[in-house]
Amino acid sequence: MRRATFIVIGFVTLMAPPESLVAAVLPSPTFANETEWYLPGGMPALVIETGSSVAAKVSVPPLTPKEVAAGGAWRGVMAVDLFGSPAGAGGGMRVQLVEPDSGKVLVERSATVGRIRAPQAKWAAVGSSEHPGSEVAKAFDGKSETIWHSRYGEEQSQPPHWIGLIFSSPRKLNGVRLQPRQTGFTNGVPRQWRLEVRDAANGWRQVASGESDRKVVADARKPIEVHFESPPQVEGVRFVIESDWSGGGFGTAAELELLGVTLEESEPAATPQARVWLEVPPKSLEKVTGKELELRLTGVSGRVVVGEPRWCRVNTQPSRKLFGRSNGGLGPDKLGAGLLGFTALTEHRQTVLSVMEVRQGGPSDKAGLRSGDGIIAVAGEPLPENDLSPGWTWFRQSHEAVLGRAIEAALTNGEKSLELTVLRDGNMVAVPVRLLRERAFTTMNPADDPQAAALLGDLLDWITKNQRADGSWSGDIKRTTFAALALLATGEKQHEQRVKRAIDWALATFDEPQKHGNLGFWGGSYMGILYAEWHLRTGDQRVLPPLDAMRDWAFEGRHPSLWGVPALGHGPSGLPYGQKSLVAPACHLLLFEALAQQCGMESKLWEMLAPYMEMAWSAPAEGGHGALGYNKSYKDLGEFWSRSGLFAMACHLRGEKAAMRDGMIQIMVKRHPWLRNSHAYGEPGGGLGLLALQLVAPDAYEQVIREYAWWFALAWEPGYGLKFTQPHMGAPYMGEDDLLNVVYALVLQSPRRNLTCTGRQR
Repeated sequence: MRRATFIVIGFVTLMAPPESLVAAVLPSPTFANETEWYLPGGMPALVIETGSSVAAKVSVPPLTPKEVAAGGAWRGVMAVDLFGSPAGAGGGMRVQLVEPDSGKVLVERSATVGRIRAPQAKWAAVGSSEHPGSEVAKAFDGKSETIWHSRYGEEQSQPPHWIGLIFSSPRKLNGVRLQPRQTGFTNGVPRQWRLEVRDAANGWRQVASGESDRKVVADARKPIEVHFESPPQVEGVRFVIESDWSGGGFGTAAELELLGVTLEESEPAATPQARVWLEVPPKSLEKVTGKELELRLTGVSGRVVVGEPRWCRVNTQPSRKLFGRSNGGLGPDKLGAGLLGFTALTEHRQTVLSVMEVRQGGPSDKAGLRSGDGIIAVAGEPLPENDLSPGWTWFRQSHEAVLGRAIEAALTNGEKSLELTVLRDGNMVAVPVRLLRERAFTTMNPADDPQAAALLGDLLDWITKNQRADGSWSGDIKRTTFAALALLATGEKQHEQRVKRAIDWALATFDEPQKHGNLGFWGGSYMGILYAEWHLRTGDQRVLPPLDAMRDWAFEGRHPSLWGVPALGHGPSGLPYGQKSLVAPACHLLLFEALAQQCGMESKLWEMLAPYMEMAWSAPAEGGHGALGYNKSYKDLGEFWSRSGLFAMACHLRGEKAAMRDGMIQIMVKRHPWLRNSHAYGEPGGGLGLLALQLVAPDAYEQVIREYAWWFALAWEPGYGLKFTQPHMGAPYMGEDDLLNVVYALVLQSPRRNLTCTGRQR
């Protein structure tokens, strides 16, 4: 079951507050009709009968300051999904956006569904309301430490509150056990309660009620249980909290267990059979901004299952001015569609992909794609709701993933073009974009995948063309390190002079470690990695004293952490976060030291930092997940990819702490869609993690890199290289195309094992 971002009250859909300031996503329309259908994934749907009509209010709030500052005009876009009919008999309906005061129909569309039965969830979790972070789904996740909580705050929902399950077919119910919240105050702990069940003959009916024992339920937090002597067959169950022991009018639960009922594995979200698009043009939208419209659905024939409507505001001239907060925000962000020849504004929880720039002379330009077009379907399939949060949903059905996977599918099938459907001036326009490649990727290893070899050739060309006169790339040690290592990894003598120029630049620019600045443990580590690899390849003695100096500078920058062991911050000035510090700069330093050890440098940082790193690790033997945490107090699974990978590389190169190394690699493979949520910068964190997989577990690397063929397929502009897409946890100030091309030129060559950090044996 997907985590709900809405709450069902009959068919009232209340959108949870966005996780970041996403300018153009607006509150969804709300219907007051009883929900009759639940789609796979737990989404509610409405069944529209012939001759019936339902209506919902559509809010058109004033422009936000960000939207005003962006300039351009705004159009409103409503998307309504049709999933078929309950019995598979087909049907038709009319969809209208109406100005309530005048009754004027602003836009109208008709739609039909064929003789296809709408998909139905085997079960769905439902509730009267929920608070962000304490959703209904958490009462059914098997974890007593997570809770469902009714909505509170300025828009607090009033009792009675309820949660429950709806089934697509009757289930025998032996009883119900509600586990109250296990921590915190008695807010929401049930006092007066009742249990209701639903069946086809009687609808909802009460089957039990009572007042809980304060000492047992409120104080000891023991469960409330109901058992049936004659188990009924039910289509739905809900536990209703009429009052709670705090007296505040809340509702909570840690778990709601249905005795005798086995819940099947969660189902993937359903795909609509059709989608109706209604566009309110800029002049009309401007007139109704700050007011409410009405979304009206009218049955014309048969019965139609309709999903959650989605309403958004789209800029006719999308630009960087609309970008969201970097370092963990949810956009809007840049999406680089290199193969198709455009960039787009990708927005969280939106079904429209706005085209920003179309490359002149590129395939999209030749096909007639325009800046400001809203892509609504790819290869005839409507775009799903976009998800910019890291995880499996992003990996499988973000707009980026849909485009990339469609490209690979088309190439696999021998197709020459990919059809994009765009919304333009209220009309749907087909734009067939010619594909500049003839074959799909296979292994993503340039040694046996011709397409990967061609991509690598473009990346290496990009590097040679973009080295500055001073020997650096972009005047930055991070990008210079990756570019130089990528050239070294070729094993070709012709590139050594270019790398030497980069070494000369670094030696002159950073003639003492302090030149890296107050955040210098990051940059100094990259420099140290480059110097060590250069010395191991060429024997150049000039880089050895700087390696010692960098190690000593970091060692002298130690401070006692909150836990009484030494730790390192971003640089020598002190430890952040109240002496809790963070492991990420230390991981970079430990990789540098592991490589420099092989140059003959004495180890100091490993011995000093080992206790802190062990504290920060979430050890599986102690019930942990295996990833390296942010620090001892924050062992997260949100930004673990690069720091776990870096430390695993250091362990592997040193031949130490195999249990830590293997635990980190295992969780990286298990949760690889978080690779672009790597600490504070997304890239090069994603690339560093992939280097770790290839070094420590080559089979795992081969598995994971193939999973991302869709991303390379979309980002690669043949003849140029990779186009930048904003990482989940990252910032453009780290670099865009110039960072991406140098990082993945190294990653794609890592199976060659021509560098010590990729497995070269001395």
